[in-house]
Amino acid sequence: MKSRIPDWRIWVRNEKDCKEWLEQYLRKRVLRTETRKPEDFLKKAEHNLSFSNWLIDRHKDEIPRIFGPDENFYDWVIVSFYYSIYHAALSLISKFRISSKSHSATLCAVIYHYYHKTRNLTKEDIELLGECLGEEDIESFVWAKSLRERASYDVSASFGLMLVDEARKNTESFIGKVRRIIA
Repeated sequence: MKSRIPDWRIWVRNEKDCKEWLEQYLRKRVLRTETRKPEDFLKKAEHNLSFSNWLIDRHKDEIPRIFGPDENFYDWVIVSFYYSIYHAALSLISKFRISSKSHSATLCAVIYHYYHKTRNLTKEDIELLGECLGEEDIESFVWAKSLRERASYDVSASFGLMLVDEARKNTESFIGKVRRIIA
């Protein structure tokens, strides 16, 4: 039986429920035919990843010199990592000629095609994606919001950098998998 509200955790456990939601998203045209190539979305994901890494590098000398030693922009690095993952997910579904108007629909399509059908993504990959895309409002994304808040409000810049390093590792790993899948 299909769950009443979109829940990516149920979709991971129940392929039938995931497929029913996918079909509903297609019927309601939340998921539509995509004409752009997966490489176009992957290029945007890599662009965001490059920006994040560039901004991290600016924290070594330039940002402390310009803004003072206590200022950082780790929250924006985290947001940019989120967009890298989101565009990588769009790259994945565009391989099936699907575009999305909803984060949960994107997540549903990725889970169905890459977790249940092709098994190209692991449960851990889906959990990372689910934590990013599991809600519609960017400020509600569990992973991104949690890291952003911790990076923004923690008094230790080294703690913020530790969170950024964790986000970078997760993002680079996910984008690397996406590169291999769409190749």
